[in-house]
Amino acid sequence: MRNLIDLLNRSADQFGDGVAAIYRGDPVSFANLREMVERFSRALRAIGIGPGDRVALVMPNCLHSIVCYLGAIRAGAIAVPVNIRLKPEETRFILGDVGARVLVAHERTWPAVSDALEGLESVEQVLSIGVEAEGVAEVEALMADPGPAFEPPEIAPGDVAAIIYTSGTTGLPKGAMLTHANVLFNVQSTIRGHGFRPDDVHLLIVPLFHVTGLNTIMPTSLFLGSTLVISAGTNPRALFELIERHRCTTVFTVPTTTIMLAAEPSLGDYDLSSLRLIGYSGAPMPVRAIERLRELFPGVALHNFYGLTESTSVTTVLPDEFALSHAESIGRIVPELEAKIADEAGNALPAGEVGELLVRGPSIFAGYYQRPEATAEALEPEGWLHTGDKALMDEDGFIFLRGRTKEMIIVAGENVYPVEVENVLTRHPDIREAAAVGVEHPVLGEVVKAVVVARPGASLSESDLRRWCSERLASYKVPQRVEFRDELPRNPSGKVIKRLLR
Repeated sequence: MRNLIDLLNRSADQFGDGVAAIYRGDPVSFANLREMVERFSRALRAIGIGPGDRVALVMPNCLHSIVCYLGAIRAGAIAVPVNIRLKPEETRFILGDVGARVLVAHERTWPAVSDALEGLESVEQVLSIGVEAEGVAEVEALMADPGPAFEPPEIAPGDVAAIIYTSGTTGLPKGAMLTHANVLFNVQSTIRGHGFRPDDVHLLIVPLFHVTGLNTIMPTSLFLGSTLVISAGTNPRALFELIERHRCTTVFTVPTTTIMLAAEPSLGDYDLSSLRLIGYSGAPMPVRAIERLRELFPGVALHNFYGLTESTSVTTVLPDEFALSHAESIGRIVPELEAKIADEAGNALPAGEVGELLVRGPSIFAGYYQRPEATAEALEPEGWLHTGDKALMDEDGFIFLRGRTKEMIIVAGENVYPVEVENVLTRHPDIREAAAVGVEHPVLGEVVKAVVVARPGASLSESDLRRWCSERLASYKVPQRVEFRDELPRNPSGKVIKRLLR
């Protein structure tokens, strides 16, 4: 296989009438999926879209998210999945920056999309799912009469399949260019790291506009002939019903969602015995939460993993056998990738020392779209990707994050890594979420501030939390200020916006 269309064709030829996806209760076979992708690609060709053009997709999780993504690629275009949680001005920037000629929207995203299109000249054609508006063409109607068949253009492994914009918390968003080779390697990493099987039924919760859903779960499921059960939301009862009805075997999400599902009072009302694997990424899972998952789902494997958009998702994996003993670790680097902890000069540091995590290998992106300077900052000439994450690696190869490089807190000359404080805070039985930031101090330069979300019904005080931390952290790491909030501010990707906490 050289590209994602080869993967799709292989799946359709090999698995034919097998169920590729289920959306809103309706099954779609591998053969039918290929036919839908072909029809959408023909529709794009009929309106003049071809090799190198960018097709933006502002879509929630649905069957058409997959069809339009693969259809754009089959037409020779580059797919640009856009986060549906972005504000109109953020979406407008991305559409203009990438020069999208076509935009595909959904009835759920249309209000924000229509605002984003105001004053934007680059988008020549707007297509939609379920939208009736002037100048907007319905995807289903186009696919019903798609135009003539054509032979897909030659797509090399190194060609760009998708441009996915990073969150841009420290500046304007940047479009990470991911190649077909990147995605196909990630498929193999997913199989080896997580043990995906042909008989799996994957509950797809994570968004298809992010790398985990788009470049990990979806293509791996296609490759193996597994089934995707597509969920449009994260309502616990709805998810439990899907698991029970379709006998789902895996579910991957972020720790916050996993904890929310585990805390749902109705969980015991459903038969979830089909589950064999729960995966989570984005942050280490608190020990208490892992212990709770062990109680609720005995025999179910728990996997933590780590990855960036720039590394095409799966970069490290912490398998089930280490879920508790190494709960604060993101695991080991996957086969065929390399990792090192480096100082500011890029020199590898010995085991146990904190530096920046750098990774290299076949999953590393091709650079940022039209951002040569940003690309040069992120990628070393030797291929090393700067993750921007502070970390240490122990003698056994386990990697432990110690915060972002720009989140370092310096207290009277001593370095404090926010993640270290956050790990201690979230071990408190009455804390649901916590974040640590540095705030100015007239004498010490900075001190640690903790922002805490308590569990419902909990009674906590600042002195309680400081006492808890002082028993587990060096004095300079103990929060000098504590703020209680109902929730932590997050960007559209779900990451905590720490600048709003200072």
